Amino acid sequence: MSHIKLNWRNVILAATLPAMMEVIWQLYNTYVPVFLQAGNPAFVKAGATTLGFGLGPALTGFILVFDNIAGLFISPLVGALSDSLRTKWGRRMPFILIGFPVALITFILIPLIPLGITPELNGQTGQLTGLLVPFVLSLVVVLVAFAVVRPVADVLLFDITPSRHRSTANGIAGAIAGFLVVLTALGGAALYKVYGPLPFWLAAGLSIIILLMTWAWVREPEELAHASELAGETFNLKGIFNFLRTLPADYARSLGFLLFSNLLAYVALAQMQAFLSSYGVFSLSMDESSAAMLVAIPAIAFMVVAVPAGLLANKIGRKNTQIIGLAGYAVGALVIYLFPDVNMLYVGLLICGLTWPFANVVQVAMIVDSAPVETLIGTYTGLRQIAVTLGFIVGPILGGSLVELMGNDYRWVWLIMFVFLVLSVVAILPVTRGEIKNDPV
Repeated sequence: MSHIKLNWRNVILAATLPAMMEVIWQLYNTYVPVFLQAGNPAFVKAGATTLGFGLGPALTGFILVFDNIAGLFISPLVGALSDSLRTKWGRRMPFILIGFPVALITFILIPLIPLGITPELNGQTGQLTGLLVPFVLSLVVVLVAFAVVRPVADVLLFDITPSRHRSTANGIAGAIAGFLVVLTALGGAALYKVYGPLPFWLAAGLSIIILLMTWAWVREPEELAHASELAGETFNLKGIFNFLRTLPADYARSLGFLLFSNLLAYVALAQMQAFLSSYGVFSLSMDESSAAMLVAIPAIAFMVVAVPAGLLANKIGRKNTQIIGLAGYAVGALVIYLFPDVNMLYVGLLICGLTWPFANVVQVAMIVDSAPVETLIGTYTGLRQIAVTLGFIVGPILGGSLVELMGNDYRWVWLIMFVFLVLSVVAILPVTRGEIKNDPV
């Protein structure tokens, strides 16, 4: 049994690192689809002023996810490697110290490339190959680097947090992320009007500060950092995979359903992340800055509810809390689909923001505490990242294809969200593992 000592300062700091990654993703998902699609007839008709590459929604959806395919293989491998790695900097930090700066340097370049598009070439895809190729390559580098960082950044928080506090710690991470995403949506939109790259540069600068503070202060527990054996197996990749192959049937079955539920939920979430700004611009005729600020509504609600959601999970159980969140999120998506109006969009986004935390803040904690031993939580987080990555691969491709099939009507992504969230609820029902372990107080 783990005897991890709780230090809330370090928990908050470790929680801020993945929160900054959420800020990066928010900027990415808000502006990259606009850069890719701006200049096509649909965006010109909607009054978009950003200059871009003129791609259609289906190809845009593909570009937004094909680089995630690398993450599908990288994340689980990194998670397992981080469990078996032994260095003077710990198991997780080497991956963070290498991957995060690479991602941030490339992220800074993303908004600079479309600045080379002149008004007369706006949307002329065939004549913009010299800019489109490096733009897409920069997206690949960012997402591959984050595929290395994300599983270890998530698990670092749980390394330093006892099981009984993990839902609360993840709620704190969600609240911090919500606060930062709100600032990004509001301040970023204003900065974008002044000069497009500014919100990207500010987010990258803050991320570097948090990275340095995490490196300076957060340390993994000694008992985990120096573990050398795993149920009689050598603690290396071969030993880890041998251990996973011999999991008891109830552990394996429960983990499988939990991962499948996560996959379905992230197919749904990918619709909002990839196409929310496009829905606002094209379907509701909002300008880009106003559409970019839409994310502030669910983010503010998420920020308010995240910590209470973690505390509720301690009372009624993580599985029950997740069911509440998934079902509520489905209702919010259904409201937006049934009522294609700006005001009802606000209502639906508010419902989504108030309910999604009940699912989100316990998802990783349930995966982590499904592991039979504490020294495997990096491997388990990597397995979850497979499910999440698959969701982000399938989601935009499915949504973009349906939008194009239905005459560029982005309203249909909300119906996809509803269906997959309902399926996610069904998938989690057989789960029997992942609740709080009996840690020492």
